[in-house]
Amino acid sequence: MSKPTQKQNTEPATTSFENAFSELEDVVRKLENGGLSLDESTSLFELGMKLASKCNEILTSSELKITRLQKNFAEQMNLVPDDKDVDEEDS
Repeated sequence: MSKPTQKQNTEPATTSFENAFSELEDVVRKLENGGLSLDESTSLFELGMKLASKCNEILTSSELKITRLQKNFAEQMNLVPDDKDVDEEDS
């Protein structure tokens, strides 16, 4: 009786961008080195796609936060004119 092959964990275990990106690099390195069975390669590829999605999600969220902070800062510094200020200048 043969031993069942051990499957790779297909769920990212990370929450930070740095950890997810590091894991993604490891997955890519393993896939590039080769020598894996089709099942192992498929599982690693699936994990890599999930990690890439997680990285993208974190980057998009960070970009949105930065955009909001910049907008709030500009409004606080009166760098963005109010709608009524624009109307008064046109008169």
